[in-house]
Amino acid sequence: MLTSPRPQKPIPPATATPYSFLVIGYGHELRGDDAVGPVAAAAVADWHLPSVRALSVQQLVPKLADDLAQADYVIFIDACRQPCNRSLQIAPIVAGAPSSSQVAADRHGSDPWRLLKLTESLYGYRPQAWLLEVPTECSNLGEQLSPTAQQGCDRVLRIVEQFFMTYRQPVCAAA
Repeated sequence: MLTSPRPQKPIPPATATPYSFLVIGYGHELRGDDAVGPVAAAAVADWHLPSVRALSVQQLVPKLADDLAQADYVIFIDACRQPCNRSLQIAPIVAGAPSSSQVAADRHGSDPWRLLKLTESLYGYRPQAWLLEVPTECSNLGEQLSPTAQQGCDRVLRIVEQFFMTYRQPVCAAA
């Protein structure tokens, strides 16, 4: 009996275009600082960079595994869940489960760890990923981004730009 090995990298659907970077900003856009992830992702989308896809979503859902499977690198952007924390948090998302406090604190119904695990189980591939958590002040319905969240968003955009420069794949010259 012949079996074919799982591909190292997924074979994307015929209509999909693979990209090097995927930026996913998630949170509720009508709840003040909780919108910082979608706001940052929308700003990245406005850059119109080749090989970069940016998504603004309210929550992380299983359907996003298809998008993750087409990326080399994924950056998740979310509002920080710890109200006393005033600094931007940057953490690689490594294989394995998140801590119990991270799972308990998740307000969006899913988390990057679960989504990456699903991508790996469906496609046999897991992109390199990071989570950027932005400090916040208030997530009241109908509020604008606070000065703290706006400053955090600006810093996130500088960090995302640095990721693009650091992890950009070299372009091969034609022979």
